[in-house]
Amino acid sequence: MRSKRFLFALAALLTAAGILSACGRGEESSVDRKIRVLPDDFAYTVKTEGHTVEYADSRGREIALYGQLWRPEAEGVYPAVILCHGFNGHFTDFLTECRRFASRGYVCYAFDFCGAQAGGKSTGRSASEYTPYTMVEDLSAAVDNIGKLAYVDGQQIFLLGGSQGGFVAALAAAELKEEIAALAMYFPAFNIPDDWRTAPVQDTPLMGYSIGAEYIRSIRKLDPFAVIGAYGGDVCVVWGDRDALVLKKYIDGAVAAYGPERAELTVIPGAGHGFGGAALSAAVDKVCSFLEARTYES
Repeated sequence: MRSKRFLFALAALLTAAGILSACGRGEESSVDRKIRVLPDDFAYTVKTEGHTVEYADSRGREIALYGQLWRPEAEGVYPAVILCHGFNGHFTDFLTECRRFASRGYVCYAFDFCGAQAGGKSTGRSASEYTPYTMVEDLSAAVDNIGKLAYVDGQQIFLLGGSQGGFVAALAAAELKEEIAALAMYFPAFNIPDDWRTAPVQDTPLMGYSIGAEYIRSIRKLDPFAVIGAYGGDVCVVWGDRDALVLKKYIDGAVAAYGPERAELTVIPGAGHGFGGAALSAAVDKVCSFLEARTYES
């Protein structure tokens, strides 16, 4: 939190009126801030540019996360959404969301988790070295980097993850806590530890890519529901009732971990693991509404 800076004369006047106001952005509490309201039909013109996040991970590897930024062309300071792809996915998996959210006044950053997909553009880690925890490191570095951009309100960084990316976003939010304004997830794969709990600890081909021995070793004893509730912000979960990969018990477990007073669950009838068409439109609408209800004027 930035140190509070007060103008003495102004403070004296405001104190006489029984009101004190911080001058720096991010000083006021969410109770004192106003929710940003845009007309329903309003859309910013959006521009896109490549953006690489460079950092050294916990093992000293030099990581370069390749991704793209979508942001309003108009000058200003905006909230940000960082998007996390699923297993063997790429930053391009969230093009629809990035274009929509940016048009509504968000800076969006989607990137390739390092080592986590075939043909990924991020560098510094191999397929056998990546785990959900290295992905948490990647995401934490992205949060730090994006939050420092001159046109981003670092007090308003949101996360959206799909499948494995939702699982990772939840783990990261539990670690970063108040650095994350709110968390949204599509069909978050909280089943991952159970799926690998008794599997041989070895490199294993899966869905056009592979799961490394280190990946399996790192999460086989994890109870995600004992961890994710450490995040105290609001949570949006969108799930399809025909999802054969992430069963309802895992979604219910997440809602229970966060508490129903903080976690919103939207079930899309007939949708499976992966949204398209009308299901995707409904999911994007839901997350956009969720974000906007929690976005304050910068």
